[in-house]
Amino acid sequence: MKKKLCTVVLLVAAMFVSVSTVIAGGESEHQRAKTAEKMFLAKQYEKAAPLYAQLVSSNPKNYKYNYYYGICLTIIGKDKSQALPYLEAALQHPKTPEEIYYYIGRALHYTYRFDEAMRAFTEFNAIIGVKNAPKWGTPQLMEMCNNAKQFLDTTKLSSITEKTESAAYDFYNKYAFTQPNGKLLSMPDEIINASKSEKDERPTIFLSSNGRVMYYSSMSTESNSRDIFRVEKDLDGNWTAPARIAAMVNTSQDELFPTCNSDGRILYFSSRGHGSTGGFDIFKCYYNTVSKTWTKPENMGSPYNSPDDDFCFVSSTNEQTAYFTSQRETKPGIFTVYKVPYSNTEELPVAINGKFNCVGQPDLKQIHLVITRDGEQNIVADIMTDSVTGAYAVELPGPGNYAFRIEANGFQPHTEELRFGEFSDRIYVQDIFLSRSMNGMEDMAISNRRLTESGFIDESLTAMGEDDGSGGGTTSNGVYSEADMAAMKMSGLTPEMIAANKANAATGTTAAGTTNPDGTTNTLNKSEMNGTTLSQGLIFKVQIGAFRKHTREIVQKRLEKKTDKTMLSSYDDLTWLRFFMGGEISYKSAKNLRETLKQAGFSDAFIVAFKESKPMNLTEAIKMAQKATKN
Repeated sequence: MKKKLCTVVLLVAAMFVSVSTVIAGGESEHQRAKTAEKMFLAKQYEKAAPLYAQLVSSNPKNYKYNYYYGICLTIIGKDKSQALPYLEAALQHPKTPEEIYYYIGRALHYTYRFDEAMRAFTEFNAIIGVKNAPKWGTPQLMEMCNNAKQFLDTTKLSSITEKTESAAYDFYNKYAFTQPNGKLLSMPDEIINASKSEKDERPTIFLSSNGRVMYYSSMSTESNSRDIFRVEKDLDGNWTAPARIAAMVNTSQDELFPTCNSDGRILYFSSRGHGSTGGFDIFKCYYNTVSKTWTKPENMGSPYNSPDDDFCFVSSTNEQTAYFTSQRETKPGIFTVYKVPYSNTEELPVAINGKFNCVGQPDLKQIHLVITRDGEQNIVADIMTDSVTGAYAVELPGPGNYAFRIEANGFQPHTEELRFGEFSDRIYVQDIFLSRSMNGMEDMAISNRRLTESGFIDESLTAMGEDDGSGGGTTSNGVYSEADMAAMKMSGLTPEMIAANKANAATGTTAAGTTNPDGTTNTLNKSEMNGTTLSQGLIFKVQIGAFRKHTREIVQKRLEKKTDKTMLSSYDDLTWLRFFMGGEISYKSAKNLRETLKQAGFSDAFIVAFKESKPMNLTEAIKMAQKATKN
């Protein structure tokens, strides 16, 4: 009986061994291992991986199976940490190839174990020799590990709010913006020809939301790699020739997927250079509009970057949301698109460029321009305008109160005080005008236009002293009052037009009874002011915008569902059509209205004063109102 039982046991055991050596489809373990190795050597890792998974399952102590399977998981696995047990098992066998240390280092790098990864790379370099290390790229990989220790913080990964897998060719369609900070377009032939792109290469271009700056990546003969190029519109609306961004941005490595913020001054791009933490990283840098130079690119760190490839960062117009794409946690051919909250906390300088013109003296183009901030001693710019064109460009340190002083040959020095409010990224076109009337009276005016999505608009920078009643205007020579001079400065009116306003004050018409851009005649009379005037004809309003092209209908549409659009009034000064809300008899009530409008979305709203239907100096208006209240 025991003999029969023993025979049965041995028979069953033999059957088990026989089954274990035969894999699905009747293929032997040896045959399957041969097929898997062939696929591995052909770099068909996705096909080889499931075969090695079966082989290592049936023979877990086989060092070759563990070695090859661990490498496959390092290259194609969504979770690279799964490769480590197999690689470490293979490491125990003396016949395992020396390259095992390289792949262990890669797996450790992908799983944020940077110190251990560097020890593995160091061990590998010692085996193959320092001279051979560059062939494997281990010096760069060790540098990436050091960079990763500095820039990557796994705790920030929790800020990722959404992630969506996508086919590699379709990832950008997963960027679910209502208002992205620009557009991806197909590159026009004229730009391709100018940039000397390869015949079959048609890169996409990123157009800023203000429509004035384009970025794209293309092969460069200078670096023999893909570099970033920039094209911009000049002040006349013409596109400049494509310019390769300087070496500060472009390296010997590929730079890809350039995008930018709304005004084109912040550049986001992907590169293997610049201190990458692994593969392609996302970087940002800033463009100086005056020097035409770039700041040193900054690694954006976590959660945007990882030890794997990360690219194509795009923020929303309000810079509250951003998307980027990565190969972390994915298989080959599949990308993951991440959505994160994003806010650029660094405040850019105020970029200003424009031209100087002298009314009546067109040949006078060069002036000495000195700009001070918060006091005469704090000089932030001291320049000369171009002697031929009158052009100038400056960058101011940030929001604040500034004084623009000009000195021109044959004229007295003139100063205009301006305030720039809080903002993150704006570019202004600011033209300076100097004039002299027939009676010798001189005046200076500054026209301000901000670059926005719709093109140039006037931000209507105003004289100082809105909040505290200090400052404002220059002193007249006695021919005109300070209020008249302030009115000219605020509206761009000539002394002759001011005189016409005085004559027409009783009817409440504008300076010349001019026509608005929408074809309607624009008047500002007492009935339109929606409020009771003081005995002196004084009233306070809140200016919400000034435009060359915008019609009343456009402004009214912006007011919908925000505030009472029946309070809207306008003033045409021949240069700008200015829109106001309210008609307050006290400065205090005007301030309350301004705060309401700011909460409604008009962040740059400011208070102005009218007397007898024409603008006047705000400081003088406040004093007049206070005096009237006392009486």
